[in-house]
Amino acid sequence: MAGPTQPDPGEMHIDASGVVVKYVANADMRRALKLRDQYERAMNNLMILTPSQIDRAGLNPEDVTRIRSRITEYHTVMMFLMASRQMTENLQQTIFVLGHEIAASIGEITAQARRRAKVSPNRGEILNALSPLIEYHTAPAKKARATRLKNESQEGKPATPSEGNDKAPKVPGALARSRSAQLARASNGLEADVEEAPASAAG
Repeated sequence: MAGPTQPDPGEMHIDASGVVVKYVANADMRRALKLRDQYERAMNNLMILTPSQIDRAGLNPEDVTRIRSRITEYHTVMMFLMASRQMTENLQQTIFVLGHEIAASIGEITAQARRRAKVSPNRGEILNALSPLIEYHTAPAKKARATRLKNESQEGKPATPSEGNDKAPKVPGALARSRSAQLARASNGLEADVEEAPASAAG
């Protein structure tokens, strides 16, 4: 896996302390007005009105000043929102890379500990100390084995004759032998689980 690229430290800093955060209750969300397409043109129109144009239109200058302040605030918040989305993406990528590195290290450490336990007189102490680590690492293999044994067990059951089909299951002796083989494999799987599981402190 290729090494992660390091983002510019400046990209990971957002100072939105000047933004006044507003909240809307869930019950009021449906009644809130939404900006539609072309809203930027409407905003720009308000921002460039001259005093004479405001006067001729009979607009209240204070109302115009207030909405201009809201428009400026809107653009500022949108800028922070876009930056925060990029930061979220960077953080998600960082979590992915760190997770990959941690998972790889867990596999290496678990394998090393199990190899050492096989030849050490302190086998039980080694495995018990790393019990959660070993259980985490071996869980997918154990789950796959259990699923495989379950599927093999279901395949070995005599088929139920379908409606209108009077044919009996074929070769019952072969099924019995297959069932015996499955039980033997299951027994071997249990022994493998015992081998993989942490031993008692007695070793």
